[in-house]
Formats: sequence, C-alpha cells, structure tokens
Amino acid sequence: MRGIVRLGADLTRCRERKRLGAAWPIVLAALLAMGLVSGCGGDESSGERAQEEAKTAQAGGDGPGEARPGEATSGGETTMAVDGKKPEAVKALYVPGFVAEGEGLDGVLRLAQETEVNALVVDVKDAGLTTYPSDVPLAKEIGATTDRIPDLAEFVQGLKEKGVYPIARLAVFQDDVLAQARPDLAALDATTGEPWLTYQGASWTNPYREEVQRYNVEIAKEAAEAGFEEIQFDYVRFPSDGEMVNLSYGEETAPTQEDAIAGLLEYAHSELQPMGVEVSADVFGLVGINDYVGVGQVVSKMAPHLDVLCPMVYPSHYPATAYGYDNPDAYPYEIVDLAMADFGTKARAVNPEIEIRPWLQDFDYVSEYEPADVEAQIKATNDAGLRGWILWNAGAEYTTEVLKKDR
Repeated sequence: MRGIVRLGADLTRCRERKRLGAAWPIVLAALLAMGLVSGCGGDESSGERAQEEAKTAQAGGDGPGEARPGEATSGGETTMAVDGKKPEAVKALYVPGFVAEGEGLDGVLRLAQETEVNALVVDVKDAGLTTYPSDVPLAKEIGATTDRIPDLAEFVQGLKEKGVYPIARLAVFQDDVLAQARPDLAALDATTGEPWLTYQGASWTNPYREEVQRYNVEIAKEAAEAGFEEIQFDYVRFPSDGEMVNLSYGEETAPTQEDAIAGLLEYAHSELQPMGVEVSADVFGLVGINDYVGVGQVVSKMAPHLDVLCPMVYPSHYPATAYGYDNPDAYPYEIVDLAMADFGTKARAVNPEIEIRPWLQDFDYVSEYEPADVEAQIKATNDAGLRGWILWNAGAEYTTEVLKKDR
C-alpha cells in the first residue's frame, strides 16, 4: 500500500473537476479530423485533472540531467519559504477548498514542515464559488461567496508563519454560479438561449466578455491583498467537451480565442504585478505538442504575460501513440521529460525568464498509480533542470513516501 496523508474526511464531496478526462477523446478526435495530430497526441486532461468523482487520484533514466537553458537546477536541499516568500524551488501540493480550513489542513502542514514540500496551492474560487467571504460586488450580488475560509488574510498569514509559500488557485471561465445568475455573461446554447452545458452539466462564462475578465481579476486582486504571493489562473481557456456545435458566444469581442485568453492574462498581469504578486496559469499538456487545440491556449501568446507556466502533464491522460508510446501511462518519466522539453522550447522563445512548474499526477486513472510512478515524474522534472513541481490529487491524498525528508 502506498503511504498517504488524508486531508479531508468527506472525499466524495470533491469532484475531480479538472483535466479534460472524459473530454480528451473528443478533443483528440477533433484534432485528428482536422489533421492537427498525427501519431502524436497530448494530454489533455492534463486538461481536466482526472475524472468526475475523486478517485483520489519505472523511474527512467539514471543520474542527474543537465539543466536546459533558462532553468536553474534543483539539486541540493530545499528550504522553507521565509515569511512566505518564494523559495528557490517551489514544491507544492494542491489543497481543495473543502480542506483548506479545519482539521484537514493539519496533515498537509505537517508535510510542509517535515518534507521538501514548501508551498500550497489553495482554492480561492472554484466552480464559481469563492472559498472566503468576498467583497467583490458582483460575487456578492450573485451569491458566489462562502465562508469556508472565514478570514482569508488570517489564513494566509498562518501559512506564512509556518514557512509555506501561498499560491491562490482561481478557476476562471468554468463558473456555474456566474453563468446561471447572469446568462448575458455566459457561453450560450444556440438552440435554447440558455447557458450551454458540458456533458458533465457544468456551465461556462463567455471568455470574450470584458466584464467576466474584470470579475475574475477583481477576485485575484482580493486574494493578493490577503497576502497570497502568487495567483494561479486555472480553466483559463474555452470549453472543450459538450455539444460544441450548439456553443454560442454572441458577438465576439476578440479576433480569436487565443487573443481573448492572452488578453485576460495581459490585463491580469498589469493589475497584479504592481502588487508584487506573480501570475501563473495552468495549461493542457497537449498544447506542448500542438499549438492550436481549440481552447485558446497558445503558449507563445500566453507566456509573455506570465511569471510561471504550469503544464498539466499527467501521463495517464495522454492518448496512445503520444510521444511514440502505445501506453503513455506506463512511461511517467519519459512523458514528463519530453513534455518539459516541448514547453521549455515554446515558452522561452517568447519569455526567456519564465518559470516552468508542472502539475504532476498523484491519483489513479487508467491504472493504480504507485509511488514509483509519482517519483518518476518528480525525477523527470528534476532531470530537466526545473525548479519545482506541484502534485495534483482532487481528493487531497498524497503519496508521502516519495517526498524527501531532508530540508
């Protein structure tokens, strides 16, 4: 049995909302039809993080690899963040909103004190709900606020006092609350005029609408004011699964999807940089291989407006033949290594100083993920010369034995 730390008692409440899972075959089929993928696909569910319900979810190579241009090696001891400031190598765990406050947080904080983990990615907005009592007028108007974290500033200060680098995760355009309360700001179903729904029943806001972009940036600024050192934008893309033929955005306000996404990031960076906060964004692993996958994520357009790029490179979510492997799930080291090379080339061509910090898989999907599989991804990241990584598990159950004990 793998050693795990359970951060929440009610894991069934946490849906594996992320990472294209069920949607990936649809995207891949569309790409094949358009001739954009040939014998080589990508993840993308690196895209939706795993599956709908939280399932809770061969080391390769030997010896340290050389650092690729523009990245520092991550050898040596990893230290705590000092007063919450950014450590040289950010090694983080995802903390869903339902465990961010209360007993569930204790286990992950122990890991941050006893292992190489020195950062936490904490939900501040997910599925349209904030995890704290937001004062953003629109959030209050539509009933999007909760008090899971009653005092956000106090919560963040508590993390910093424990030597934890705090990162706020903000799910942008997949937003059930805003889309349903304000259909004028939603992606619509052209056949009904109602908010369009994914196959899983989720609603999306309209990425072209400036009011939607402003709303999310206002929440991001609120998180920055509370003390988060980095704002990580997730679901910063167009929808990918559902009856796409019925999807309508009304009068589009940007020439292309990629311009809309880049425009949001440019705007967010201009508002957050003066506050001394770094901006990061999650991207499908597939876009490391293919520039145009139909969701508006194009690395060359996103990277100029980011401090950190976070590709979601879960090996189990890559289709057969990706990077030449019939079963990518069985080659976690190789998949992550090759993906990091792709993202590094694309991102640094337009932003030589950008940090690349991948999301790594610590959940079961195609097969039961063993400690060796998680460790192989970490090794591939280190061998690529990258400075850090983030482990994803929607149920907040982490493989503890792969985390180094020395600090």
